[in-house]
Amino acid sequence: MDGKKERRIWFFMIALALLVSSLEIVTATIVMVFAQILNDPTFGFHYLSKIGIHSISSNQMILYMSVLVGITFVIKNSIALLEAFFQNFSVQKMNYHFQQRMLRHYSDMDYRFYLTRNSSEWHYVIAHEIETMFSSGLAPFSLFVSESCIFVCLVILMIVVNPSLAGIIFGFGAVVYISIKKGLLPLFYQWGKQQQTVSQQLNQHLYQFFHAFKEMILLGKKDFLMKCYADNAEKKSHINALKTATAVIPRLIMETLFVILFVVAVSYLCFKNESPTEIMGVLGGYLYIGFRLMPGLNRMIAQISLFKSSIPSINRVFEEYHRETPTVSSVDLPTFTFDHNLLLSHICFSYSSSHQTLNNIFLEIKKGECLGIVGETGSGKSTLVDIVLGLLQPSEGKILVDNQYVVNSKQWHEMLAYVPQVIYLTDDTIEANIAFGENKESINYGRLQKAIEDAQLRPLIERLPEGVKTLVGERGIRLSGGEKQRIAIARALYRDAQVFIFDEATSALDNETEVKLMEVLQSLQKDRTFIIVAHRLTTLQGCDRIVMLKAGKIEKIVSYQELGLVSKNV
Repeated sequence: MDGKKERRIWFFMIALALLVSSLEIVTATIVMVFAQILNDPTFGFHYLSKIGIHSISSNQMILYMSVLVGITFVIKNSIALLEAFFQNFSVQKMNYHFQQRMLRHYSDMDYRFYLTRNSSEWHYVIAHEIETMFSSGLAPFSLFVSESCIFVCLVILMIVVNPSLAGIIFGFGAVVYISIKKGLLPLFYQWGKQQQTVSQQLNQHLYQFFHAFKEMILLGKKDFLMKCYADNAEKKSHINALKTATAVIPRLIMETLFVILFVVAVSYLCFKNESPTEIMGVLGGYLYIGFRLMPGLNRMIAQISLFKSSIPSINRVFEEYHRETPTVSSVDLPTFTFDHNLLLSHICFSYSSSHQTLNNIFLEIKKGECLGIVGETGSGKSTLVDIVLGLLQPSEGKILVDNQYVVNSKQWHEMLAYVPQVIYLTDDTIEANIAFGENKESINYGRLQKAIEDAQLRPLIERLPEGVKTLVGERGIRLSGGEKQRIAIARALYRDAQVFIFDEATSALDNETEVKLMEVLQSLQKDRTFIIVAHRLTTLQGCDRIVMLKAGKIEKIVSYQELGLVSKNV
């Protein structure tokens, strides 16, 4: 939703609020006149004569006025209902669109910056803070604007009817308002900040509790993690109890004030020796306005309190949305080709200024080549893969396809199939995980079955009662490590890419399955390029060259035979 459309929505919201306010004035005026006519029916002839009606009985006058009051109420409340629906649906639509914008903002972040943040923080901002900003911030604010319009219009009417009485009433009201503003509202802001902190900690504890469930049981840390959660849950419940209980105070004050002011109004009018008809009319209007204003004032104060408590969330969302974060968006290269080579020229990279992860890497990978990468833990293998994938940008040097195209392009990403060390499976079926990101209707089942066959998944599928429709559980928890790896490999094969990158992708497979899989990969190699990172050296047997990394540098490039890897793994 663009800014122009949002401005139009706000314009309609304000217009509806003003319309309802105008109808409140009309309704209050009709009620005042009706109260006077009920007290003295002949008093109505004064009004009817002004519109040319003379021959009418008192009973008819009362009947017509009661019908007029009923019709006015129906029209006013119908428009008020329309306003409420339009207001709430508009606010929630803004909420939805802003969440999409924030998610887009996060998706455009540089992968390197992504590695520095806790994912639960981003989840909390989108799922909770934005929701709070709109539901407890913008929605109450829009309702406050609507109620304020009605309040101002009814106040003007009271002043017109009896200025001195209105002055006395609003004098009392001003004292109460200042007391509430100075005494209660700052508390709601403080409670909102405390609740924000505690809620974020609760969210993080829940992530830890369920994501480390196995470790929690084995290490006997269940009670510790539950206590961490319980301590923050107790703080949050205490804050919620304070907010809920304190929110009742303004309503009780307003109800008491209304009764007191009613007594003051009667006393004031009697003291001025007003006629019973005049008193009845003024009090009728006062009662209507009072019964309309008191709930409105209660709602206004409640919305202000809610808005105050949501200010920390609003500030957090504002800071997060305007945070200066490095962004690397994929560029569009319509003429992109990969016909010859991928060249890494003097690549350097570091996550911090004190340590160089990659240092002066010069490597040419030819199209159709199968390249192996080995090295000790921390030698820079995964970082090198991330640079080839276009996720990380080198601090020095450059990486180009066919000596002219950058790798952070959507065309390069469309050519890739990547199987990582840590495999992510969605809580969905096997087929949905293989055809990741596709709707069920768009799945190519021919390609799916071939990927299952090539990834050595057929025995697993045939053992399962529901076959490819079997749910794998959250993060594939119902599968073994080898089964998850085979699904991830099938996902890569289903993509039918030109470049396959395997980062420790077969570490959980048994030897027989790995041998069959590598035979399949070799049969696919014709015009495809393979980059295989592995600790198990037999995985690299079919590689044309093997790059040995050590401390972020290329130590040497050799063939499989030169290293005598077969004899080492017999």
